[in-house]
Amino acid sequence: MRGKNRRPIKILYWKGLESNPVTSLMCRMCGFIPVDMADNGNGNANEYNPKSFKQMLKSTKAAIEEGFDIGILPEGQPNPTPENGMQPIFSGAFTLAKMSHRPIKMIALYGLHRMWHPDENIGMDCTARNMAVRVYPNGRIFKDADEFRATLNAVVGHFGANGKDMPKEELQMWLDGSMWKTEQVRRAASNITSAKSAHYEDDRKGNATDISARIQSIK
Repeated sequence: MRGKNRRPIKILYWKGLESNPVTSLMCRMCGFIPVDMADNGNGNANEYNPKSFKQMLKSTKAAIEEGFDIGILPEGQPNPTPENGMQPIFSGAFTLAKMSHRPIKMIALYGLHRMWHPDENIGMDCTARNMAVRVYPNGRIFKDADEFRATLNAVVGHFGANGKDMPKEELQMWLDGSMWKTEQVRRAASNITSAKSAHYEDDRKGNATDISARIQSIK
């Protein structure tokens, strides 16, 4: 990062990028941290090489102790359809932050898939020039992985889909954590409603069985 508050950073990257001489040179010269995983295609579950994953954790811990910030893509892969929201978010960033007692600062990207598309049939053919990066202020200490995922989905997911922030007041509530409390209440109410619906359905089926049994006995 530039400016008086700049900090050294190391980014975790997929080792498969080293097949491209340009990205390979860039990642190695910058001292970024590789992790090897199967090329399952974007949009599919990640499958990490256990040995490489263990080495990545060691390298990350060493970098943190040396004073580096760590850049992580919580989706674990490029998103081919950011307009539909984020892909499943892994909680590795939250776990590392918790272990190192560090806050998490969110960074959002917009339009990157139009410059370097995850679909190999499109590849590096530019289909648009409108791209943006948004660095959100003031890192957060999240209480748990659920809060981290929900906040990232809401804030970064919105910017990635639209190229702009959500309304200022709503954004601030997500950034300061107050919106998560509202979200917890909503989820609790939704769970209660679902439980009641399931109970009603069980009762309905039970009554139907009882009526059927009575009809059989009359016959």
